[in-house]
Amino acid sequence: MISMKRTAVTALLASLGMASAANATEYEVTVTNLTSGLYFTPVLVAAHPSSAAIFRAGEAASSELQILAEGGNVAPMAALLESIGSTVATGDSLLAPGASVSFTINNTNPDNSRLSMAAMLLPTNDGFAGLNSIRFPEGGMTMSYDVNGYDAGTEANDEIIGSGAPGEAGFPAPPPVVASGTGTGGHGVDVTAEGFVHIHRNVIGDLDSTGGPSDINAAVHRWLNPVARVSVTRLGGDNAANGPSRVPSLTAATYSSTSVEIFWEEATTDTAIAGYEIRRDGELLNTLDARSFFENTLAPGTEYRYEVRAIDINGVVGEAASVTVSTNS
Repeated sequence: MISMKRTAVTALLASLGMASAANATEYEVTVTNLTSGLYFTPVLVAAHPSSAAIFRAGEAASSELQILAEGGNVAPMAALLESIGSTVATGDSLLAPGASVSFTINNTNPDNSRLSMAAMLLPTNDGFAGLNSIRFPEGGMTMSYDVNGYDAGTEANDEIIGSGAPGEAGFPAPPPVVASGTGTGGHGVDVTAEGFVHIHRNVIGDLDSTGGPSDINAAVHRWLNPVARVSVTRLGGDNAANGPSRVPSLTAATYSSTSVEIFWEEATTDTAIAGYEIRRDGELLNTLDARSFFENTLAPGTEYRYEVRAIDINGVVGEAASVTVSTNS
């Protein structure tokens, strides 16, 4: 669900400042259907603030997620995301087994630091593929994420063809799904709605095309997670993010025959610095969020070479700065 009250939308939009198009960051997002027999309804992808989430496992689904997961209609979810300043892209057709669809996200809002994706799984009652609030990669890098199938918990999984409208039993069956082998005349699986979002338990199905408990073909439509792969690339050019700079102004001070301290200034990066890696004569000593490092168990009259590298929040390590220092004899 979107974890932000609608009454706070106006204040949020004012605080975002809505950065100009000149400062936009472009991402290419590719969604691949990894299943052999399921169709995805039109896919939704969104760049949004870290304070929002389109669903949370273990919690009740929003009405927008219910509409998406039961009938494949992404419009209400897209509208809600856009109301809080998100950048949203949606597909316009079913995504067949093994097929891929790509989107370009032109993100003009620097607070939209997270990416989410969702699409209904067919044939299911309220199943959806969902990727929730992952960080965008830095410039030129491609990150891939395997995506599980979730159950919105809003409808009983009776596995019978129906309207797909929220609150009405049954799943929608457009022509390509019917052609994949769905049946008719099923009497329904005896289940109730769970009431919360959870990993989908898969469908039961049967092999009776004109009866049995289910209208789902067990030989075609069962699956194992993951059901999708999402690949995200932050496009290059002027918008590409840079890794950490070399640590500036690395110096050292000798205090005694066994103790020294090194100092440096803060490195720069397009994201944020998570910490600094400290090495002595090639040996990794520590990684810390500080701008100095003290040792007092060294050998007297000995020369040591220290290296310091910055690490950003994406785990990218910058170029090493080095300094040589000797303890007193």
